[in-house]
Amino acid sequence: MTSMRPSQITLEEVMKNHLQFTENPIAVLDPQDRFIFHNPAFVKTFGLDPSAMDGWAMDDWLSWMYRHRGGVNIEKESLQAWLDYVHSVSRSKPFRRFETDLIDGRWLLVSEQSYPSGHLVLHFADITLQKKTEQELKEAIAKIEHIAQTDELTGLPNRRHILGRFHEELMRAARYQHAFCFGILDIDHFKQVNDSYGHPVGDQVLKHFAKFVRDHLRSQDMVGRVGGEEFAVLFPETELDDAMLVLRRIGDALQQEHLTQIAPDFSYTFSAGLASTQEDLLQDCNALMAKADKALYQAKHAGRNRVLRYQEEPG
Repeated sequence: MTSMRPSQITLEEVMKNHLQFTENPIAVLDPQDRFIFHNPAFVKTFGLDPSAMDGWAMDDWLSWMYRHRGGVNIEKESLQAWLDYVHSVSRSKPFRRFETDLIDGRWLLVSEQSYPSGHLVLHFADITLQKKTEQELKEAIAKIEHIAQTDELTGLPNRRHILGRFHEELMRAARYQHAFCFGILDIDHFKQVNDSYGHPVGDQVLKHFAKFVRDHLRSQDMVGRVGGEEFAVLFPETELDDAMLVLRRIGDALQQEHLTQIAPDFSYTFSAGLASTQEDLLQDCNALMAKADKALYQAKHAGRNRVLRYQEEPG
């Protein structure tokens, strides 16, 4: 008996071999959603027992995955909710494609093809490597964005980021007629710290101050470094008296700090200027910053270690 030459193999036999031995899971269901074909890759991927699948319908497969916590990572709170969901989307279009993750961490791209005869073909492709690459890319982009928005020394939002948020919050305050306060904080006599103790100690002071202010602000407030020893604080939906109270409490707490880790008998203070939109909700960022900066100058001129609100100087 002679063996069949390659040219004698029919297209039907080629397709049969492909469906049977491809690494991609494939299943075919009849119009009543009963399995009439599944290849070894389908059985292996979902951890099924092929001998127990005789007479199975799609709901038997779905129920097995739910009860055995195998195959698809199911997030529905009950078996019925899981079945209802699949029933609502299956065969909803002649062709649909979607991604799903498995309990073991793999990802599959699922192609579902419905035919006029009522038969349904399910084809699965492993896209785990692609999803991993996508996740790594997302994490890399997030890291780059974080670096672009973060002051390297203190870990706070940098000037660009905090002023961007400043603009957003000011626009929101104007839109909803909410109070909003903006503060500028400046470490007192910081140049003397660098001159007396050196720049490494100055850096320690900046990092300490950044963390101290951030830890003592309310959850809705935001602080960023705008340059040198100067920091900006946003107080959304906050009256001026309340913002002043927050900063004064921070100033009082800072004076109680023991900073021997920086230098023996070391202490420092800060001055702050505050401005509010209470008088004019339509003012722009530059105008509000200028008012806060003026209040800071007044605090410095008055002896430092204090928080002052912006006040118009007598004409």
